[in-house]
Amino acid sequence: MPTSRFRPVLLALAAASGTTFAAGDRCADHAHASPADPAGPGIELVHACWEGADGHLTGRLIPLPTLDPETVALRESLAARSLARGVTNKIDVVFVGDGYTAAEQGLFQSDVDAIEAGMFIYEPFITYRPFFRIHRVEVISVDSGVDNDPTQGILRNTALDMAFWCGGTERALCVNVNKALNAAGNGVSTDVDQVVAIANTTKYGGVGYPSNNLATSSGRNASATQIVIHELGHSLGNLADEYTYGGPVNYTGGEPGTANLSVFDATQMAAQSRKWYRWLGVNRAGFDGPVNTSQGGGYSETGIYRPSNNSMMRSLARPFNLPGAEALIAEFYREVSPIESSTPADAIVTGADTVFVQPVQPAGHSLDIFWELDGQPLVSATGQTHVDLAALGLDDGVE
Repeated sequence: MPTSRFRPVLLALAAASGTTFAAGDRCADHAHASPADPAGPGIELVHACWEGADGHLTGRLIPLPTLDPETVALRESLAARSLARGVTNKIDVVFVGDGYTAAEQGLFQSDVDAIEAGMFIYEPFITYRPFFRIHRVEVISVDSGVDNDPTQGILRNTALDMAFWCGGTERALCVNVNKALNAAGNGVSTDVDQVVAIANTTKYGGVGYPSNNLATSSGRNASATQIVIHELGHSLGNLADEYTYGGPVNYTGGEPGTANLSVFDATQMAAQSRKWYRWLGVNRAGFDGPVNTSQGGGYSETGIYRPSNNSMMRSLARPFNLPGAEALIAEFYREVSPIESSTPADAIVTGADTVFVQPVQPAGHSLDIFWELDGQPLVSATGQTHVDLAALGLDDGVE
């Protein structure tokens, strides 16, 4: 037995962000926090967004009672399944449909096909496409379509209770969260990291439930895919809206908890090492930039700043900015361990053995691999997936 302790350390260098993530830093659930709760326990602030006349998004936060104990427990149990079952290391996104009758399940499948085809056209989703696994769960409704479509007062008998005019907002397309989570969980055997509920409609609509890892969208609106991407920015990346409508003209609150809003301008941010100070001035192909502090965001025109002029969180059909992408990548690595498999940490090895590590592989680049021996870098093994212990000349010891 070697007296030295040999420990592989894999550092995943996210190409889009430059942020370093240590192996094993994985959580069973995002545990996202909604913005400050103005209405009491059990209330989630849901993001409702739609395009304004100038092409930029507009919208508001809608308080909904979605955080009842039963729904919270259901979400947590679905997110923890992979830990119990040893399911492959992926971000599992589950599409469920509402308002599709038994005869319309082919339409549901084609709607998901169209949305999925466009989900991975922006960074960081392009690079991290291999991290995702898409599921579809056919849910049969009695009636075709959803409530309040095309106008208020039209009611339909559907499985997930999707409806426009949620919270008095026409384009807010809400869903019964508990029913959507149950449908997703009953339809797949993996964990459930994200749920996307799509409605059998062509009308523009969607919302993001950041505390429930859930987004909704129209199934066949021309902007359906863009809606899903934007809402995943909320429900997966916990990003705030960067547009300037729907709130007080001047923001007077404290520093937001989200990664893509700040009360500090570029000078203050750089001087105090705040938020995205490391990104200031960076302009990278495939992202909205250059990164600066553009005034306005979070529904207010002044008193608050966003990282770039016009990202996906401000307008549809736009790339994410670099701080927003970094936040998304951090969430990707909360769900996907950078180490796919390796020699077990508690394995008993001899000086004649070979140890290995198999990292996950983003598209277009490999993760950097570093090894340590007794806490010191093993420079000769940098970049290697296998290390022959015999070549290290370790002394034999006792167990």
